Amino acid sequence: MELIKALMNLAIGGSTWVLWLLLFLSVASVAVIINRGLVLYRHRFAEDRFIAEIEPLLQQGAWNRLMSRCETDTALEAQVFLAGLKHAHLGKAAVQEAMEGERLRVGLFLKKRLNFLGTLGANAPFIGLFGTVVGIIHSFKALAVTDSCGGPMVMAGIAEALVATAVGLFVAIPAVVAYNFFLSRVQVVLERSQRLGQMLLAHLSK
Repeated sequence: MELIKALMNLAIGGSTWVLWLLLFLSVASVAVIINRGLVLYRHRFAEDRFIAEIEPLLQQGAWNRLMSRCETDTALEAQVFLAGLKHAHLGKAAVQEAMEGERLRVGLFLKKRLNFLGTLGANAPFIGLFGTVVGIIHSFKALAVTDSCGGPMVMAGIAEALVATAVGLFVAIPAVVAYNFFLSRVQVVLERSQRLGQMLLAHLSK
């Protein structure tokens, strides 16, 4: 019974608090998007140049020079390649295991906080819809305590309540777009890393 009263009081209070919640989630979403964007920028990878530089070294078997080249590169793909180089003297199996472990670490690092964007993108419209429902309840509550001329006021309240749904969509759309974009970039990084690993294993086979 107390729970029902608390929910009723929450509804009667209107949807303003829902808008503040959505505003807070929007700010958090922008912060995550900026953070993940900076991570990708700092670890960007010049694939063609990197391959052009390491292929001659691989053919020469210049492992020390290869490791020096990778250690100066901030790209995550280069770090996966370096993990394999460090185990080259132990054989192909050790190289493959080392690179796979580093790829997993890189994947977890790049996916950090992306679940927040995915969850927000999926649920922000429902939060906005909840705010709209609460606002409509508030409007009809106001109608119940006014005279018969309260129609325009109720319509204005309902229109205001619908803003919550619009704000929910406004918060969700950028979050979904960013989530899908970052996931695609993570996949690209992991696939590039795998390609470099295959190159290293092919040269070890020789």
